Amino acid sequence: MPVKLQKWQRNALYGLFAFLAFVFALRQTAPIEAVKERLVMEAAAQGWTLTVADVRPAGLAGVGMSGVTLESREGLRIPIERVDATLRFSSLLLGRRGLAFDAQLFEGRMKGFVEEKGPRRRLAAQISGVDLSRAVPLRKAIGVDVAGIVGGDLDLVLDEKDPATSAGHVDLAVRDAAVNGGQTPVPGMGGALTLPKMAIGQITAHGAVKDGRLTFDKLEAKGDDVEAAGDGLYVMMQPRMAFAPVFGKARLKLRDTFWAKPGASGFKPIIEAALAPARARDGAYGFQIFGTLSAPQARMAAQ
Repeated sequence: MPVKLQKWQRNALYGLFAFLAFVFALRQTAPIEAVKERLVMEAAAQGWTLTVADVRPAGLAGVGMSGVTLESREGLRIPIERVDATLRFSSLLLGRRGLAFDAQLFEGRMKGFVEEKGPRRRLAAQISGVDLSRAVPLRKAIGVDVAGIVGGDLDLVLDEKDPATSAGHVDLAVRDAAVNGGQTPVPGMGGALTLPKMAIGQITAHGAVKDGRLTFDKLEAKGDDVEAAGDGLYVMMQPRMAFAPVFGKARLKLRDTFWAKPGASGFKPIIEAALAPARARDGAYGFQIFGTLSAPQARMAAQ
């Protein structure tokens, strides 16, 4: 039995069909190569080289990419398995340039958006399941083989013209954090120290932006082998955050379970002698943190 539609129903169906046809045509004719080139240019403006193995349409007006590599001028390479980047129409309606992204990297996922209006830029992202043990670039940068699963979120607004008006927060956590080996310089010693395996446990970081500073009111690690915490640690906000200055203090306490590990007890006297000026009554060592976000450094802080 044929269904008889009222006039308004027929008009609604015609409108819906026209909208779906428009969306389909928009997606199929999206200039993905032009979008890709724009992303390459935007990355270059931030000091990165972007290479892409394969591209495809994504969303209503966007591009999906696989085999992506970001490389900095300093040689840091970040491989990304897959990423979709699409125009953010809600930002366009507010007069801003916006781009939503959804990326898979290091067995995890990072999803969020970036937008820009004048000198103000915003980055919001949610991170889940990122495996640090697969982050080879991180291992090369710090010289230490680390492990752990990263999750959390961040929302940062940077005003390039007036950084003091920047705002936002960072709330991240690393579960099952560990050091599986590598070498690290020890303040007070003339060379690097070969690290044994170390269970760091849970790392928690929470910071808020105020007066142009990203200040961490909570930055601590608690595990079977080590206990560490930041004290007044902050990062100065600037357009290229990799070079943002870092200041503050940190405390590190190595537990007896760490010294009982094979290979650790042998260099305990060396560490205690080298860091004696930084040792507090509770056995923790104090350090002054400085340098940049991508290359932090530490020196002993007398107790």
